[in-house]
Amino acid sequence: MGRKTIWLAAAALAAALAACSPPAGKTEGVVDRIKTRGHLNCSGSQGVPGLSRPDEKGVWRGFDSDVCRALAAAVLGDAAKVQFTPLNAAQRLPALQTGEIDVLSRTTTVTFTRDLAMRFVAVTMYDRDAIVVRKALGVTEPGGLGGRTICLQGGGSLTEKALDEVEAENGIKLTRVYFDSTITARDTYLAGRCDGYITDGLSARSQIAIVAKNPAEHLPLTVGSGVEPNGVAIPRGDDRWFDVVRWTVNVLLWAEQNGITQANVDDKAKNGPPDVKRVLGGDPAFGRVIGLDPRWAYNVIKQVGNYGEIWERNLGAGTPIKAERGLNRLYTDGGLMFPFPWD
Repeated sequence: MGRKTIWLAAAALAAALAACSPPAGKTEGVVDRIKTRGHLNCSGSQGVPGLSRPDEKGVWRGFDSDVCRALAAAVLGDAAKVQFTPLNAAQRLPALQTGEIDVLSRTTTVTFTRDLAMRFVAVTMYDRDAIVVRKALGVTEPGGLGGRTICLQGGGSLTEKALDEVEAENGIKLTRVYFDSTITARDTYLAGRCDGYITDGLSARSQIAIVAKNPAEHLPLTVGSGVEPNGVAIPRGDDRWFDVVRWTVNVLLWAEQNGITQANVDDKAKNGPPDVKRVLGGDPAFGRVIGLDPRWAYNVIKQVGNYGEIWERNLGAGTPIKAERGLNRLYTDGGLMFPFPWD
């Protein structure tokens, strides 16, 4: 090896080490704060069944809550080490920007302006908006809602856009009644003081199934032309935390695609093909390169499950919500979800 070659190799190694080391005076990153604190601080909604809501024992349940548990399992090795903070639409972005929470996993749609204020890492769910109405109203299409009152949470720009589209397409006007939380908007509708209630489609179906006294009395009407990519977000400027969040979400999809579940992950880690064993802890460098325990991906699947298991546990056919996955199926099943390769 010539002197020039040796110098280039040494320079490349120095650059790599510099990239892995924080600059002098750099503040502690989110991952380090989580490890020092001993738990992950995560967002919660103000009570959306199937997505994020405390049960009768105060334990947070739901799809979005389980995404947070997956992150705790990755960073701390324990999915139970999460504290949830209930936030309304107006509170969620400031809570992330000020460090009150480490990650936002709460039915938040990826948009240009929001991504400039924080950093969306991965899409975890696709959804559309829906207006819930009573069947007794006799309305089966959004165009029949002219002059009706619609309850909604303030601060949700996409629900506002969906209502604008309903008005423009049908030549009608709706009376919008705003509240500071989606729960208050929902309860006002259920009390009969509004003709309809607009929210995310999965949330609408979950509210009907779980909260309404007689779910059969209500009908969700899908509105708006857009598909909403809901994602997890973190504060801007922390590449290490970005990597951990992105690849933890990726583990959930990768595991489902490869048939790896909570029940069989031990066998897969021991007897699976080399590429699977590598991700599940067989290669110490796989954890070291992201600054986590070599078995971080194993911990995620063992303690929380894969994407499909999380969906079925919180939203699927075995729950009162019985939500179809639709666009949230793996791409091999006609959906939009797919994992990135580990190469």
